[in-house]
Amino acid sequence: MSGGLLPLSRERDRLHDFASLRQVEPSRIDGRQSLVELPESLYPIVANDVSRALTDLLALAIPGNYTQLTSAVIDLLGLLKGTFSDRAWREAVLPAARTHALANLVHECPFTRHSFTKPRGYPGDAGLLDFVYRHPAARPTQEAATEAGRTVMAFTVDVTACEAVRHRRSILARKIDETAARKDRPAILAVASGHLREAELSIALKEGRVGRLLATDQDKTSLSVVDGYRTSITDAIEAKQVTVRNILSGKSSLGRFDFIYAAGLYDYLDAKVAARLTRILFDHLNDGGRLLIPNFLWGVPEEAYMEVFMDWYLLYRSRDEIERFAQNLVPAEVRKTTYTEDAAGVIGYLEVERV
Repeated sequence: MSGGLLPLSRERDRLHDFASLRQVEPSRIDGRQSLVELPESLYPIVANDVSRALTDLLALAIPGNYTQLTSAVIDLLGLLKGTFSDRAWREAVLPAARTHALANLVHECPFTRHSFTKPRGYPGDAGLLDFVYRHPAARPTQEAATEAGRTVMAFTVDVTACEAVRHRRSILARKIDETAARKDRPAILAVASGHLREAELSIALKEGRVGRLLATDQDKTSLSVVDGYRTSITDAIEAKQVTVRNILSGKSSLGRFDFIYAAGLYDYLDAKVAARLTRILFDHLNDGGRLLIPNFLWGVPEEAYMEVFMDWYLLYRSRDEIERFAQNLVPAEVRKTTYTEDAAGVIGYLEVERV
């Protein structure tokens, strides 16, 4: 990122002025260090300062290339979110940034615009992840964007969070292959599968060593893409429309599996729902089966940009919070629980093995 820019330095000085209004030490809110709440009467001043700072950054928008602008915007928004309380962020900072003229520039990026407009009606859809994966399916939309918009996308899909998602795809493919190595023709369940792009990376699927891979999702459009893999990869892949609510209510007849995973689902689930779902999915495991649950961790540098210009909110968690997904499991039924993180410390992985 480009933290040494003059406009960003000026904004940091202004934020220190606001910090002097504190009467107590900073408190921990939603897993991040925040200022205590400012008086609501100061919100217009905060909003005005945010607008001025973003206007300063517009000078970085070179015709046909918004790379430097995008870097500075991500830095500035991250600084603002890490400085102000959650309420001040939601009610003063975010609206001022979202309605600023700069939003029109970053929305030339097809990735950012897709997230913000939610063409399928919900956040984080499989089409959005295709941008992250740099998948050929997203190429026509990317090529139709403005030249400057493509420079924004080239930057945004290369940030820490997106690299972690690409790595997650590789991890899931490897886990599928490992399951096929320890179990002859295993049954596998992908919950909220999206386009199931990890299937393209799995050697075991291509070699026909997986007996069944059931991909469930709420989105028929995603499932139609998955269904295409029956001819291009293996007919062991099945697509079935199942919602999380169906699973929680016990109204879906899924069967039993040797490996179950939910790629990005838990990033959107309330903690109680996550624990309930974990219990139910665990019950769908065969003896010796394994359940893998990834979740984004606190501290993603691009979180503020995602919220402001992509309207994309995730439930970030700590290691303890992720491990509590398994709190409803019967200890005697659990052989082993393993927690790992990717090398960048962006996504945590909880794996639970059944006795």
